[in-house]
Amino acid sequence: MLGFAWLTLRQANEAIHNGRLDEAQRLLNQPATQGHRRRGELLRRLAQALAERGERQLRMDDPEAAWRDLLQAEQLQTTEPALDRLRQALAKLGVGEVRALLQAGEPNRAAEVVARLKDRLVRTAELEGLDEAAKGWLSAR
Repeated sequence: MLGFAWLTLRQANEAIHNGRLDEAQRLLNQPATQGHRRRGELLRRLAQALAERGERQLRMDDPEAAWRDLLQAEQLQTTEPALDRLRQALAKLGVGEVRALLQAGEPNRAAEVVARLKDRLVRTAELEGLDEAAKGWLSAR
């Protein structure tokens, strides 16, 4: 199987180039590619492509799809700077959503959004303050 690593990597490269990112990730996770010198570069390119797709999803007002792309890219464990930018943009959007829900008098929904953001490892001082406000509002009821 080791002799076919080059073919699998070539297929992964083509999949990235053609926007078939899920297929590329599946190919790069195959045991034949583990340890190959070109795998790291393809993982970086895949993470970059996922971040770009996530940014497009965010611009099209689909933050859930953007989060899926971000979390998928983060599983690749690369140091792609675009992932940090996307995470920051999504965190800022989520905090804004919590703030808007509290201003609209929806502490239950605000607490749900806070929990979802925490599950996605969003940690900011502003989010903690909004979380306390939602919890305080709910306990006051």
